[in-house]
Amino acid sequence: MYGYGPASVVHVANSLTHSLQGKYFVGETDQLNPTDANRTWGALVNPLHSDVHLYLDLYVLSNLSDDKLVSQICFCSNLPSHGMQSHEVASANLTLHPAPLPLGQIQFGSGLDTTALAATPVSTRVIPSYSSISSEKAGHWIIGPGKAILFTLTSAMNHPAPAVISIGWWEERHNLY
Repeated sequence: MYGYGPASVVHVANSLTHSLQGKYFVGETDQLNPTDANRTWGALVNPLHSDVHLYLDLYVLSNLSDDKLVSQICFCSNLPSHGMQSHEVASANLTLHPAPLPLGQIQFGSGLDTTALAATPVSTRVIPSYSSISSEKAGHWIIGPGKAILFTLTSAMNHPAPAVISIGWWEERHNLY
């Protein structure tokens, strides 16, 4: 402080800060079963009137089959109308009681027709058999109200290739900036 020694610097990760505040959430889809004729999907969805921004921290695409899967990641302004909402979502801070509830949702479904979506593909990933791939976005992908990040899964097999999509994110009121 007065030139008597080195200053101490402590780095606290954004995800830890938001978890301590009860604003960090994790969850996953139910098991998805893509085939060559059935494109499945999972999405992190920010409902239209949520009044928050969702900050994608990480995603994990897990292939539980003996065939490779292909995932396309899209930024969307609408979603398929036949999706289901995952109930496998929780606050990452297990010390808070009652546990905070997220406004963001994980949705998933099958039989995806991408021609009906207002979506921009931003990445394509190949997931080897019996493996998971992950990517840390550290909040760089921000989802406003009424928007979503969609993960599609397809397989070259004509029988189901089990897979799961897991997502971690934090939420902030969108009128802060």
